[in-house]
Amino acid sequence: MTMRTAHRATSPSAPPRPVGVRLEPGEQILWQGRPEASALRRHLLKGRWLAAYFALLLGWKLALIVALRGLRPEEVFDTAVLLGQGAALMGILAYLAWALARSTTYTVTSLRVVIRHGIALQGTVDIPLRAIRSVAVRIHGDGTGDVALAVRDGGGVGYSKLWPHVRGLSPSAPVPMLRGLRDAALLGIRLARRLDDPAPALTGQDIRPRATPHATAA
Repeated sequence: MTMRTAHRATSPSAPPRPVGVRLEPGEQILWQGRPEASALRRHLLKGRWLAAYFALLLGWKLALIVALRGLRPEEVFDTAVLLGQGAALMGILAYLAWALARSTTYTVTSLRVVIRHGIALQGTVDIPLRAIRSVAVRIHGDGTGDVALAVRDGGGVGYSKLWPHVRGLSPSAPVPMLRGLRDAALLGIRLARRLDDPAPALTGQDIRPRATPHATAA
């Protein structure tokens, strides 16, 4: 006797399973992703600048040893301490970037942009599409990019609720930013089209579509 089990066919174009998002009736997921940990380490936490700083300190220390002080036991100890401090800091930055990336999910639906983040305590920030005035895309040299969302009158979103997913240091006018994305250019184009703005011409480092008032049906 042969038993057959019915399987539900899954369409390749079916929306992804929502992660950390409760959809409203009729709402659909258009895109969902997470930041790259390496991009957060480089561009948000300034890992390369800090590594260069410690390398400069180490070079200066070695130059003093060779030119003036000589290789004495205390100099060897100081150099080892400096190396240990630099390695520890790089390790902390790498872990923090990994934890930020792992705990963050960006979701674009037919009604809103959702930023879910928080290492210790998870929080969710909802930005209605109708509140977004314009989209700016910045592409970095490593191929990752950031998508900044200019919202009308702040969109009711607080700076502290967004950080570190925010551009600049202005608490009075926070600009939500989806950071460290491998497909930032594509997402920027999709959002711009969704907002009825022209798609950005991806030729520069900071790409800003024309910001024109509009009302997008949600």
